[in-house]
Amino acid sequence: MTHDAQKYPNPDEFKPERFLHEDGSLTSDTMPLGFGWGRRMCVGQHLAEAALWIAITSFLATFSVHNALNENGEEVPVVPKFSTGIASHPEAFPCRIVPRFQDASEERLTQLTGLSPSESVDINFEANADIVGEQS
Repeated sequence: MTHDAQKYPNPDEFKPERFLHEDGSLTSDTMPLGFGWGRRMCVGQHLAEAALWIAITSFLATFSVHNALNENGEEVPVVPKFSTGIASHPEAFPCRIVPRFQDASEERLTQLTGLSPSESVDINFEANADIVGEQS
């Protein structure tokens, strides 16, 4: 449904602007397919959407995501690849995650992320991806 080339020209390209009016406001073209519809609609949809909103905005307020760098310090372009099957999802890709606050202490990053420095987070990146600004 979301890959209909008549409704969405070039459906495989990442074009978030297709869901925005010229003034920057959102169009009414939304498709909440993941939660079902009608009588069988997921009762936890609003809680799930709110939790995702908080998680994503907290991450983006704390970190910025950039293309990975090669050995020469040049950015490596991201080539979108997706898994096949019923539940398609993006495959792992190399990237750099940089704290937005370069002088942020461990305490401040802990406040912003909710993670203590002793907690480990499993990040599934390619082997050549790097995370910049790690605290030691």
